Parts: sequence; structure tokens; C-alpha cells
Amino acid sequence: MKMNNFLLVVIISLFTHGLRSQPSRSFELRYFSDDPMANGETDFKGETQVFDTHQRIEFLKHFAQFSKQFYDDPNLDHMVVSDQEAMNAATGIKPQPMPEFRNRIILDDWVWSGYRSGQEIEGIQRLMKYEATDQVMVEDGVLQTNSAKTGYTWKFPSQSWRFSFSWRAMVPSSNSKTAFIFSELDKVVGTEVGFGANGKFYYSTADNEIVESDIYTENQWYDFKIEFDMAAFRRTQDLVRYNLYINGELVADYVPLQRVVTGGVGYAQNFTSIARINRMTIKSGPDVKIDDIWGVGYHLTGRESYPYTVETFLDENFEPVRSNEGWQNLNFQDSTWERGTLPIVHGSERYAEQDLYLRKRIAIGDFDRAYLNIETLDPGGEVWVNGRVAGVITDRSPQRIDLTAFLHKRAENLIGIKVNHFYLQEGVGEIMPHSSLDFNIGWFAGRMSLDLLNLTSIKDVFVYTDSIGNNNAGMIARVNLENKYWGAFRGSLEIKLFPWYPEESDQVVSEVEVDLLLPHNEKEIEVPFEVSDARLWTPDHPYLYKVRFILKDEEGNTIDDFVTTTGIRTVDQEGGSFRLNGEVSMLNGAQIMGYRSPVEDMVRESRCAPEGWIAREILQIKKMNGNLLRVHVHNWEFPARGINDPRYAEFADQMGIMLLWCPTAWIRTGRGWGDVDFTNYPAYMKQVINHPSIVIWEAANHTQSFKGHPVSESNIYCEQVHNTLYPVDPSRIISYNSHIGHLHYANDEGTIDQKGNVIDPGWAWTAPNVTRGNQDSPTGYGKDWKVLRDYPGPYRASFLNSKVRAYFNFEHQESMAQPNWNLVKGKPWYRLHSYEWSYDEGSLGRRLTLEEWQESQAWQAFSAWEAMKKMRFLDYDGFSWCCLHGGANSVTYKKPLIDFPGHAKLAWYANKMAFQRTVAGTGNVDIVIGPQDRIEPVVINWNDERTIDLTVKVLDVEFNEVARKEYSRVKLQGGRTVKYLESYKPEGLKEGYYFMVYEIR
Repeated sequence: MKMNNFLLVVIISLFTHGLRSQPSRSFELRYFSDDPMANGETDFKGETQVFDTHQRIEFLKHFAQFSKQFYDDPNLDHMVVSDQEAMNAATGIKPQPMPEFRNRIILDDWVWSGYRSGQEIEGIQRLMKYEATDQVMVEDGVLQTNSAKTGYTWKFPSQSWRFSFSWRAMVPSSNSKTAFIFSELDKVVGTEVGFGANGKFYYSTADNEIVESDIYTENQWYDFKIEFDMAAFRRTQDLVRYNLYINGELVADYVPLQRVVTGGVGYAQNFTSIARINRMTIKSGPDVKIDDIWGVGYHLTGRESYPYTVETFLDENFEPVRSNEGWQNLNFQDSTWERGTLPIVHGSERYAEQDLYLRKRIAIGDFDRAYLNIETLDPGGEVWVNGRVAGVITDRSPQRIDLTAFLHKRAENLIGIKVNHFYLQEGVGEIMPHSSLDFNIGWFAGRMSLDLLNLTSIKDVFVYTDSIGNNNAGMIARVNLENKYWGAFRGSLEIKLFPWYPEESDQVVSEVEVDLLLPHNEKEIEVPFEVSDARLWTPDHPYLYKVRFILKDEEGNTIDDFVTTTGIRTVDQEGGSFRLNGEVSMLNGAQIMGYRSPVEDMVRESRCAPEGWIAREILQIKKMNGNLLRVHVHNWEFPARGINDPRYAEFADQMGIMLLWCPTAWIRTGRGWGDVDFTNYPAYMKQVINHPSIVIWEAANHTQSFKGHPVSESNIYCEQVHNTLYPVDPSRIISYNSHIGHLHYANDEGTIDQKGNVIDPGWAWTAPNVTRGNQDSPTGYGKDWKVLRDYPGPYRASFLNSKVRAYFNFEHQESMAQPNWNLVKGKPWYRLHSYEWSYDEGSLGRRLTLEEWQESQAWQAFSAWEAMKKMRFLDYDGFSWCCLHGGANSVTYKKPLIDFPGHAKLAWYANKMAFQRTVAGTGNVDIVIGPQDRIEPVVINWNDERTIDLTVKVLDVEFNEVARKEYSRVKLQGGRTVKYLESYKPEGLKEGYYFMVYEIR
């Protein structure tokens, strides 16, 4: 086993080891009252409430203070996954194995360029202005100062709200005083930063104070970035501020800009802050080098869902732009193009309308057939080979393009790829409320390979587990064979299984061989085989096998092979519960939307994440005691497409997490029967079908059109989904819609609609492998506590009580929490609210202020725990929070568990607490304990049968223990069970707030 794979196993084991037996801790906050009105199950806010609005806020203050201590996050600034952790996990992922006989060439490294027609003319005009001055010159793509007293100014449109400005600089000596001055009209200085004459960096603050920082080194490039916050409301009192980063390190932390004297003398002077900035001037000696200047402005819109615009106002890399004419020919000079490894992404408003071009020279030998495998060209594009068009791609589906007639044998060839830029008028309708006003959603080329084959070959394979029992597994292999020879093919197919992850072995653990008679063209065969002493795949122990398929002719000569990896595991719903490998299980985690930091890359990389981010998202869930990632990426409306990135499945297979898969054919909202891409859905499935981490296929999110049509429309939609998915894969669960409440059916049998009318559900509603689920949020969207107290009601009870199908909460709670504003000072979204702010009024009685962000996090965490606890009482099969980390709504979306930079909110900890396999709490959602009320402890178990000890500690608001209750040798049944314990009432408590801490050993 390679060392990087070993490190990954160690990292993942830290999160999964001992999950079935580790100690458990949880806590709750209750108010003990002498008022008889508090008897019974009281609401936080609702019909049986005891608190007024002021008391509710006080409750949340206490909850926040205790939570910070309980979770050991006193400043609420814990980074859930560090950059180093994410990088280690990503680099530790084992690459997929290669075939041994087949000539498969991985096409990973390419040269590439973004280009828009006419761009070279604009580049010439842009560089000409530097020839009109003797202060600076451009040489080899870098600006250099010429004069002993250089003064050169870049002018740009006035920036009066928030903006960022970045550049690179190098000075020739350690005493090279170089100033970068930001001002208005060259008169009113906002700030000055740069290289000091004493060898240190410096920056200015209010009242022209100069602050020195680290030592710099001569002839070394440094990356500067300033984030300006000009959003002062009263410029005579409020200070406009900025952040300064050098080489990615924060040097100046939200310091005030220089201010202007507007009157008075001495101590009576009046100052005002600068209102706008529209200049950047360099003042230096000679031989200072500048490169990569980039300014991005943000401007308020007054719209909650789209709070600000994004616009690049200055972009200068001092490089000439060459025309792309002839780019598809072998002799085109591409030496100035970028070099990169697939997938390669382009996009955002900075590169609007630039198509992405890629080139690769490749020398090949002899072959009968040649096929180019492309994961995706998103949103579409072209394939050129040796100057000829070999394929025009009009959608995002995986491609297998026949290049036999285009490639030159025993020669060097040029493969050229063009990826069309994304533009909103593509037919997607309109920008989505959760997205940004930057409509240039990243376009990219997925990974590629070239297969050079004989006339008869293996096209694709699907290996799945049919049964598990007595340490043995029954497997099924579906193999698609392709015979391009004019006559029939006679031979055999051999299948061999090898251990592959975490440890690889060349020992065959199972093999089978079948004879073949293949007609001309294609044929699918199905081969059963057995695996003895099978090692099962689970999130806790992600064990994988390599499966090699060997095609032989009549003489026994190998003519092709195909290799894939898979895990031995089953998923089903027998008994009405989600089961993994025949054991009752759960799917607990969160979904992603695709908006990731930093904000400059968010739109460009939204549909194709860097590998470090894929690892980060999986680790963010695993550290939360989760085992599920819902791959719920979408960027525009009507129809909002998902993604089908195989890297998520490859990472999840090895890192140990289950996936709810929403492929590119999936839609977020719209018309289920008209907008789901049923034509390409099977192709998306087959691209990732061998990965055991994928346990559910989802067809749609919350299509909202069905109730305006007859029930027959719901029936037709369900039939079309089942007829499309089930024949391709009979081994996984199918979700028609993550919010089945938008369909007509009001019970698990589908015999009545939601108005109580008797209906005919159609066969597909109860067809094999179909599951149930909704987006249940009894404490979300500003609801009163009464909704949770009365939960679940007859509609959901029907699904929860089903003995045939599981019931999931595919998006849950939907409550908001402000981030820690101290961690994002000066960012474009700093102290901005989204449309969710009104939720506070319904749930709390008033909107929480921006200064009450801790109380906001307390409400989200408190309500999440109480709701999830009750849902576990009710035997939900799993949860997916909407959503995992911030970024949506131009980073103003407040529902996520983790903020945009990666810090945990209190609700992340609450989910972690609720996802413990065995956890204790109060057996109801009573908030105020009246004189006749008693505490009813409950132990929730998703685990083996076990015996535990439970201690309940009662702490006052000073965190002093004032009472204790012990429960010894409590026997818990295995599976998913609830154990109600003897009630008790702590004696001698004065009226007030008390924390109950539950500790299970």
C-alpha cells in the first residue's frame, strides 16, 4: 500500500473508529418554573408558551454561552477542516486501476486558453498606453518602473461600496521604498501600502498612521490583496476600512482608511472618511516589477436574493493576446497557452464569453478501433482531431466518440477540444434565487482517456451485489460487449476479483469464465458469481475490490480487458427501514449547493470543484458524525441541472461516506415530466454505477407543478422515472422527488390524495426500490413551536409507519443562523441579510439584530436538536441538512451549518450531537418545566444490543452542578430503538434556567 493511501486510511479512521462503542454526551436547556401555567408540554413560542419575546432571547443567550463551553469553541471560530487536512485527504485518494492488456491512454495534461473573438485587438490597445510614458515599460509580460521617481496611476470606475484589488510586485533591493496609493482623483488619499525603505512592509491607517509588518526579501514576488469596505453610513463618524493580505496572510485586519480634515483646528478638527476610490498609483524607484493587477467591484442592488452585483473593473496581466485562428491544427504555436490537468475550468464574469480551448499532441501506434472517452464537456462543445471536426457535443452527458477515421496510425496526432462558454440565454430561463448575479457559471472539460482497441472489445460493465449471507456474497456482472468484426465472434469472458483498497493484492478471491458467441454489433450478457469470505463495504470500513474482465478469442488469446472497482454491499428497505448490508441503518448528513470559497472562484468552480474541496466537504460531514452527502449542485433555474462528477464517488468510496446522487439529468424545480433529462439519465448512471458509495438515485428535488394537474400526471411521471432507472440498476433505491408532498399522494399506499379524495396511484408509486421522503422542517421557516409539539400528523405518520418503504428527511429544519461577523469583516457579504431574516419573527417574536448573531446561532442549534431528537423518536431513516456550507445567495444564505470560510456554526455541533449512534435527551419538547412536570429521559439507539450507564447532570447558569441522576445497567435493544427511562424531578431547584447534561458510558 502506498504511503499516501495509508495516510488517508489513518485520517478517516480517526473519524470512524469506535463509533459503535464511543461515549456519548448531549445537553439540553430548560427553564424550571413554579407557575402552574408551565405544567404540560409548553411551547418555546406558540399556544402553550410561557416565555415572552424578551425571555426567549434571554434563553438563547444562555444556550449560546453554554454551547461554546460544551463544544469547546469559546470564540465560535473553529475551522471544521483545515486546508492541510483537505489536501492530505485529496492527495491520499488512490487512482482508479488501469487495464493490463487494453491500450488505454490517460489524457490528463493539456495546454489550454480562454479566448473570445476580437480579444487580441483589445489586448493591443490595452498595452499601447504603457508605451506612451517613460515612467514604466512592459517587458516579457511584466510591468517595470523606469524612473528614479516613478509615478504611474491606474484609473478605474469609482468604487463606493466594497471592492477588492490584487496585484503582484517585486523590488530590487531591501531598501526600495515602493508605495501603492489608493485615492480619489489623485487628491484624497484612502490608504497607502507597500515596501518600506527599512526592509519591512507597511500600511497606513486613520490619521496617516504608518504601521510596519514583516520583513520582505529583494527580487522575490509578493502577492498583495486589499479588500475595501466603503460601506460607512455616516462618514463623519463611521470609519471606512480595509483588509490587507500579503501572500495570503492577513496583515492589516479591518483597519480604518486615512481620513480627511473637513474643518476645525487642533483637537477640534473634524474628519470625514473618503467616499470613493478610483485610482491606484505606484510611487517608487526604478526596476520595480508589477504583474497581474485585478480589481473586482461589488455594488448593492437592494434585492434580498441578489444583494450585490459583481464586476471586474481592472484586469491587467501585461501579456499580449494571440488570435486563436488555426488552433485546431498540429502546427499551431501554443507555447504561450496555460498548462493544466483535467478537469480544466474556465468562467465567471472576468472571462465572460471566452470559450475554453484545449490542445494535446499524442503519438500512437497501431489499432483497429479508437474511442475518446470524455466525462463531460459542460455545457457542450466540439472535438477536433488533426484539423477535422470529429464530434459536436450539444449537452453535458458523458461521451464515447469514435476517432478511428480521424487518428493517424504510427504518427503524432493533435486532439483539440473546444468547450462552449455558458450564457444564460442557453435556454435555462433565468438565474436561480440561490445563485449570484454573475451569470457566467463555469464551463469545463472533464477527464478524458483514449482507448485503442481490437475489433471485438468490452464496452462497459456493471458489477453489483445481489445477496449477502454466511460471509459469502452473490454478485451479478452485466457486461456490454462490442463486436465490430463483420462476422460472429467466438471466445470467452473471464472475470477476476482482487482486493484493492485499503490494501491491494494480486491474489484472486473469486473468478468465473463463460463462453461467448457474439453477433456483429453489441450484446449485453449477465454473469452471476460468488465471493467467499466477502469483505463488506461500509462507511466505517470502506473496503473495495478490483474487478478485471478479460476477453479471449477461441485460441485463448487475450484481445481486451476492462478494469473497474466496486464494493460488496447491499441497500434495501425491508421492514420499512433503510438497511445497509442487511442491517438497519441511517443516512445522516447534509447536501451541497456548489458555492465554495473563495468568492473570486465561487461561480467559476461551482460545477467542477477542486479536489481539495471534494475532500473537504466529505470530511466536514464525517467530522459531524455523518455518513451522507447529498450531491445537490445547481446554479440556474428552469431546468436547474445537477452534476455527475465521478470524483465525488471515487473519493466517497475510499473515504467512507454514502451518496445521494442527483445527476445532471436531475432537476431542482420545474415540470417533472418535461424537464428531467430521461434520455441521458441512463448514461449518467452508467458513468458512476460501480461505486458502492452511491446508494440512492434521485430524479428531482421539489418539482412544484403536479398539483395543478390531474393525478394521472403524477402517475405518468413516477412510471417514467421507474422505467428509466430501474432497468439500468435494480440494486439501488430510487427517489422520485425529494419532496413527495408536491405529488398528489397522501399516504404510503397512494390511495388518497392530500384533499382526502380516493385516487388510483398507478403501479409505479409502490414499485420495487422506490423510497419515500420529504423536506420536513417543523421548526423552520418561522414556524411556531406548536408544529413540533404536534408533529408528525397523519400525513407523515402513514409514511413513517410503512413496513415496506423507508422515509427520509431529504432537506430538514430550514432555520437560519447569522455567521460570526467578526470572521468576515469587509467581505462583500459582511453584515448583509438574505430573505430568511423574517423567520425570526415567526419563531422568536422579533428579528434578531446583527449584534445578536450568537443568539441566532443558538436558535438554529437549539431548534435543530429538539426537532431531530423527536424525529429520531419517530424512526426517521435519515437527515440531510440544507445545506452544508455557505455560499448561496451571494454568500448571504444563512441556513448552512458551516459558514463560507469554513467555520462551524452551533448547529453543526447540534447535528454532530444528534447523529451520535446512541444519545440521550428529554422525552418531549417541553421547554418550561412546571411544578407538576417531571423529566423523562430517553435513550435513542442506532447500534448493536448493549448495556449502558447514564448520568444526568443538572447545571445552573454558572455551570455549577446542582443535581444528578444515575441510571445503571440500562439494556438497549439493537437496531434503531428508543428506551424510555424512569422519570424524575430534581429537588430544591430555584426558578430559573438549568442545563441537563447526559453522559452515556
